[in-house]
Amino acid sequence: MEAGLPHNQHMLDVMSNLLLFFGIAGLAVPLLQRLRMSSILAYLLCGILIGPYGITLLPTDTSWIDPFVIREFTTINLLGELGIVALMFMIGLELSLDRLRELKRFVLGLGSAQILVTATAIFLVAICFPNSLQASVLIGASLALSSTAIVMHMLEENRHISKQVGVLCFSILLMQDLAVVPIIVLVGAFSGSQDGNVLMDISSALGIGFVTIALMYVLGRKLLRPLLSTVSASRNPEWLSAITVFVVVGCAVITQYVGLSLALGAFMAGMLIAETEFRHEIEIIVSPLKGLLLGIFFLSIGMMIDIREVLREPLYLFLSVVGIYSIKAIILFPLCTTFRISGRNAAQVAVMLAQPGEFALLILSAALAAGVLPQQDGQFFLLVTALAMMCSPLLFKIAPRAGELAGRLFPEMASVGEINKEDREYILLVGFGRVGQQLGSILEDQNLSYLAVDHNPALVQELRKDGYNVVFGDARKTELWQKIHNGSAIAAVIAIDSHDISEAVLKSLRSEWPLLPVVMRSKDTAEVVKMYEMGAKYVVAETLESSLRIARLVMEEIGMEQEHIEREISRLWEQNSAYVQHKKSDI
Repeated sequence: MEAGLPHNQHMLDVMSNLLLFFGIAGLAVPLLQRLRMSSILAYLLCGILIGPYGITLLPTDTSWIDPFVIREFTTINLLGELGIVALMFMIGLELSLDRLRELKRFVLGLGSAQILVTATAIFLVAICFPNSLQASVLIGASLALSSTAIVMHMLEENRHISKQVGVLCFSILLMQDLAVVPIIVLVGAFSGSQDGNVLMDISSALGIGFVTIALMYVLGRKLLRPLLSTVSASRNPEWLSAITVFVVVGCAVITQYVGLSLALGAFMAGMLIAETEFRHEIEIIVSPLKGLLLGIFFLSIGMMIDIREVLREPLYLFLSVVGIYSIKAIILFPLCTTFRISGRNAAQVAVMLAQPGEFALLILSAALAAGVLPQQDGQFFLLVTALAMMCSPLLFKIAPRAGELAGRLFPEMASVGEINKEDREYILLVGFGRVGQQLGSILEDQNLSYLAVDHNPALVQELRKDGYNVVFGDARKTELWQKIHNGSAIAAVIAIDSHDISEAVLKSLRSEWPLLPVVMRSKDTAEVVKMYEMGAKYVVAETLESSLRIARLVMEEIGMEQEHIEREISRLWEQNSAYVQHKKSDI
């Protein structure tokens, strides 16, 4: 009996921690969100309160609050890391290999440039203070990385993940995640635990990583689809969930074993599943779990913040956080414009990625353990990183204003031809029959800009007289998109009756503008799968309600409030019902 007591006590502690977390996730966070606080900030504040530097520091007897605090980080850190794994898996589901190839210029080019230039700048600042050369290198390299977990969650929460800003952020973050491998190797080399050449160690780690990822991809393409097909044939959703978890954990374990991160393996698993027809069903299964696990991660960040240290040197900490934000944003903005990204989008990306991230916590902790960073300095930079991550939701409040300012200071080039390009965001409508006209009317009612393209010259002339913003053109030609698209289009809708022409239009759009979300119609289920494979964001099967369904997706994509969407859809439904009844009475 006595031998079992420690085990029972451990289980009780773990269950108490889980009970406290689910109480926060189900009660405290929703309450704070009703007060217009973001979910990330809500989790961070709750983490501060229940952590070892929160209410446990009260100068009174606090034994009664033991059930409401977490003093042991082991469980919370483990679950928090699982949250990052779940996030990277969901990101992989959003991205096919073909689309990753389309983004290689931003991943390898812009992502690499951001890491090298930012790390160099922070290194030069760090070396000016009493830091060693090795410590300055690691400080620069770690703080140059941004928070994948926070940025992707905020993009998803604000419905920006499929817009150009979201895709650009993801491209840079992906390169940063890959850069963690050589940085961790540097920590070991600086600590003296490795006897070989540093460049040789980095090259070896990258080579092993490349071979591992290539083998995972080849084997996954050959084995995953038949495996999922066999499991799904049973029509048992629990089996599909189990095999999905098996694939994700298996890929994560493999990448961790060869020295890469768990998150990279989960991302690979998501990409492999995204190539199959089971992508959307699996996305529905995993999505709720991802939110809960990420909540634990943000909770753990809040628990790291020691209020006493913040109050001891508030000005120094404040200047350090603002300094990191400023350095990273000021460097990233011109780098983005160098890659021909519009000033508006460049400013938003620069502000959104200005914070350090969870990998900075990992690298700094490893440097502390290896003795490369002095204890006092290491704790200071860990606190700066945690505070900067906590303030990240403020960056997303600032980003749109920074984009507007940059749009005025760096206006787009004037367009050539009859199409009048506007600086503000708009939606492309391809095909302006009854469905297209109805979508145009909805957008006009909401004071949203659109530009319609139709291949019927008589229809275009008639509709232009009625005030519709429509131009004539063959949407199958890429030259048309080169004249129309100036980087401010946020979505495209293909509303053409001919499905063969719709395919050609989608192919033309994807060849020139791979980042643009596309909503389109299809004839049957087989075509739905084909359109998704070609790169459409949403595909709506052709039914009586197709125009209303497309309208709802477009309004959701551009971030309108749900209550407003429901009211508009109800009004249009009543109009359609009245129209049908009128036609019946004429028969």
